[in-house]
Amino acid sequence: MNPRVQKTRSSIMNAFLNLMTEKKYESITIRDIVQRAGINRSTFYLHFLDKEDLMEHNSTYVLGKLREAMQYPAFNFEKALMEYNERQQPISSLLTIFLHIEEYFKFYSVMLNEKQFPKQLDEMIKEELYKFSINEIRCAYNAGGLIGLIRYWISSEMRESPEHMAKWVTHVLLFPHENHPDE
Repeated sequence: MNPRVQKTRSSIMNAFLNLMTEKKYESITIRDIVQRAGINRSTFYLHFLDKEDLMEHNSTYVLGKLREAMQYPAFNFEKALMEYNERQQPISSLLTIFLHIEEYFKFYSVMLNEKQFPKQLDEMIKEELYKFSINEIRCAYNAGGLIGLIRYWISSEMRESPEHMAKWVTHVLLFPHENHPDE
């Protein structure tokens, strides 16, 4: 994609997210978005059909980035156990997930309170977890737990670092019957 086009789309998407931190979705107008983005109305319509299309593009883009974070690198229990025991390293894909959440903090802080997004997030996480486990109940449980932890972390204004969060989850996964050292 042309860098100028990408910059304009990004500006529109960011303006929309910023507005969503200030007012409810229903009360945001295209006029609000274009004023905040510093573009004219026709430029908005070159990129998006309407506000709903913009919302969908934002969600699709960020969930795509989260999917990428979850896929790289693939989880391996033995390697994770060795890295944690020898160097106190968290599972690397967990760290990429929390770094992603940190990068898109504003998006998640708004969207986790919207109607459809939590369901989309849950489905995407379950799909990715299902690649590592054929047990649907385990995938549903882990997805719910991860979303709950993300909600906690965001609501606490990310007091803990992404590294701390990834280490905490790693410890829970590797040693489910032990308390975390920080507890």
